[in-house]
Amino acid sequence: MLRSELRLHTPLFIAQAAVTNHTGVTARTGLAMPAAPFGTPAWQLPALLSYLHRLHHSQEDPSPERWRTHTQHPTGPVPRPHLPYHADALHDPDAVCVLHIQLGPRDEHTGWPTAHLAVTEQEEAPCPYGRITHRHGTEAIATYTAEELTAEHAALTDRARRHHDPHLARLAELAQRAAHWASQVRAAAHTDTDYARARITR
Repeated sequence: MLRSELRLHTPLFIAQAAVTNHTGVTARTGLAMPAAPFGTPAWQLPALLSYLHRLHHSQEDPSPERWRTHTQHPTGPVPRPHLPYHADALHDPDAVCVLHIQLGPRDEHTGWPTAHLAVTEQEEAPCPYGRITHRHGTEAIATYTAEELTAEHAALTDRARRHHDPHLARLAELAQRAAHWASQVRAAAHTDTDYARARITR
């Protein structure tokens, strides 16, 4: 990504994906966008979760091309990263939130793609902090997504009440609906995992 595409020192949200196929060959892709106002785990994890759900439903394996197509064509009011990003986000001081995604072929027993996620969040000012969150598998990613959206819903509801802001109230409602959907995906992944385990242990 050229810095001319964004203002210098613009805080960035970045999604970097490494996709491995059945032969073990790994392809990587990176996409970015300004972090404000939707470059947070709460608003961006649903894109990853919906991608995993879509692959499970269509019985397709992940690929860099499918991931780029999915994230570059948003279907709702929340923007997704769309600018090509070729730097190392770990060493980019402007990267305030990074999704490090590893995807692999679908599990033959559950039908869900292999998925590992690490989320790096950092902020240098005014109160510096940094944290890394790891989740493995669709069920864990869906649980994390629902938790983040539930927290976002609570925060937005409080702000909407204090400021009498209908826009914030609509965003809070959107977060609540997305959290409910993420919980449904979690339940589906859990059911498929339990069913696969039962078949294996018979």
